Amino acid sequence: MPEQSNDYRVVVFGAGGVGKSSLVLRFVKGTFRESYIPTIEDTYRQVISCNKNICTLQITDTTGSHQFPAMQRLSISKGHAFILVYSVTSRQSLEELRPIWDAIRETKGAELSGIPVMLVGNKCDEGEGEGGGAREVRTDEGEAEAQRWGCNFMETSAKTNHNVKELFQELLNMEKNRNISLQLDSKKKGKGGGGGKGKMKEKCSVM
Repeated sequence: MPEQSNDYRVVVFGAGGVGKSSLVLRFVKGTFRESYIPTIEDTYRQVISCNKNICTLQITDTTGSHQFPAMQRLSISKGHAFILVYSVTSRQSLEELRPIWDAIRETKGAELSGIPVMLVGNKCDEGEGEGGGAREVRTDEGEAEAQRWGCNFMETSAKTNHNVKELFQELLNMEKNRNISLQLDSKKKGKGGGGGKGKMKEKCSVM
């Protein structure tokens, strides 16, 4: 089980051009960038409160290429939760997630059952309406793939901000060892809890 540190590390994987950076930037900064700029690796941080202590939601936006297997392995070994992104307009981008999923299973092993993983079909806005018939992966196909992998599923659009906050909230809801929320818990700022051992849940929320 990953150590309970002051960081809660979410790692975002996916092929180049599926909108990983757009999703992360939309969530962290509320902005959307039309142009595609390849990422090597970026980390974004948001302060959250865990059990009345300050800690950090750390989101790692990984490279879309397969040139850096060592970086990929390191990101997997350090990650507490994973978002696997494909574009609904590219079946190939879904296929490219399979080796990454295999690498996560291999690296995490027995721990995997307790680790939040979300399969995400991004660019769902492009598969709708007139002139939008570019969708290659239907919603039910994405859901079926997620069921095979044993992870959760959601479709998003970084462009229209559809399901972006919901994606991160749902991922944090899946965490079993800590009770994490994007909502700031402003009630009872008083005493901190006792430091007993065992499976004490941590209350976490974004500030």
